[in-house]
Amino acid sequence: MPAEARWFVKTGLCDLALTYVPGSVLLALEALRYAVPYIFDIEHAHLGMVGWLVPVPQRSVGNRNTVIGIALWMLTLNRARFPDTHGRYPPVMVAACFWLLNGGLALRLVAEPWYQLGAKPTLAAALLLVAALAQPLAIAIFVFIAWQCGRGPANPAPATR
Repeated sequence: MPAEARWFVKTGLCDLALTYVPGSVLLALEALRYAVPYIFDIEHAHLGMVGWLVPVPQRSVGNRNTVIGIALWMLTLNRARFPDTHGRYPPVMVAACFWLLNGGLALRLVAEPWYQLGAKPTLAAALLLVAALAQPLAIAIFVFIAWQCGRGPANPAPATR
């Protein structure tokens, strides 16, 4: 598995583990009858859905570390398009995708509760806007990479020509 693909898969595994910590805390607080602001449930779900993989649509772009990592690993080589990397995607594009996706997630996990529970501070709103732009941009980069690597078979079956 290429290093870039491992970045996504290992980050996804870390996010999966991290999802259970706040989930357990939220469950314990509920059992003890403590009221927890709803935004923490949303952030807990977002960490699990975006950081790991849950096949459920969400209101934001469905960015998923594990899916992207496995897809980068499984994409066909396109030696004509990427001769410098022996057919693999440009590492700088994958790094941009990784940091935009996970940076956007981290920003959202901090800025959204701050914005929702605070007096709607301008800095929190600005950070939330950056997070809202970073994640779709990461997915656009991934789609571009996958589109460049996706190609038909060299010798298609006669019925598909």
